[in-house]
Amino acid sequence: MLAGNNGQPLRFSDVFQSAGVSRGSAYRIYNGIDDLMQDLAAEWVQNFLQHFAGIHPETVPKTWMELSDFIIKSGADYWAATSNTLKVMPRIRSNAPASYKTTIHELSECIAGLYARYFHIPDVPDWHYKLAFYTQLCDITYSDAVRAEGKISDERLKLAQTLCKTYLGYYLPETVLPRKAADVTPIRSTSA
Repeated sequence: MLAGNNGQPLRFSDVFQSAGVSRGSAYRIYNGIDDLMQDLAAEWVQNFLQHFAGIHPETVPKTWMELSDFIIKSGADYWAATSNTLKVMPRIRSNAPASYKTTIHELSECIAGLYARYFHIPDVPDWHYKLAFYTQLCDITYSDAVRAEGKISDERLKLAQTLCKTYLGYYLPETVLPRKAADVTPIRSTSA
C-alpha cells in the first residue's frame, strides 16, 4: 500500500484506512504520517543493524580498506533488498525519536565491531561518531542514486567505497595490524 500510491503524496488517512484501523486508534499510536514514517525508518535501520550483525566476508580482509569496501557493498545489498521500503521512507528529521537514535548508535557499534574483529584499531577519538558519519556518507550516496537512477549502480557503489575509505583514511593509518585468525570472533548484535 505504501509503495503503490501512484506517485501521490501519502496521507495518514490512506494508511489507517487501508490497515482497517479507526482514526482514533491510529492517532493514539501515531501523531500523523511523519511519526509513522519515522517509526518505519527506525525499523528499517534496526533491520539494517541485524543485517550487519550477520555478515562475514568470504575471506579475511587483508587491509581495513578491503573491509571497508566489503561493508559498503553489504550496505548496498541491503538497500537493494529493501528498495520498496526506501521508496516511501523519509529522510530522518533532526528530532528523530530516541529509539532511532539508539539504533544508529548500535549500528555504529556493530560496524566498530566489524573493524575490531579483523584489525587492532588504534585509539581514534570519538571512533563511534566517526563511524556514524561514515554510514551517513553511504546513506547520502545511496539515497541520491536511488532518487536519480532508481538503483545503486556500480559507479555509485564505487563512489561510496571511495568516499568512505578517504574519510576513514584521515583517522586510520594505511596499514593497521590485523588480528590473528585465532583472535577473530563472531560478531554479535548489541540488541536483543
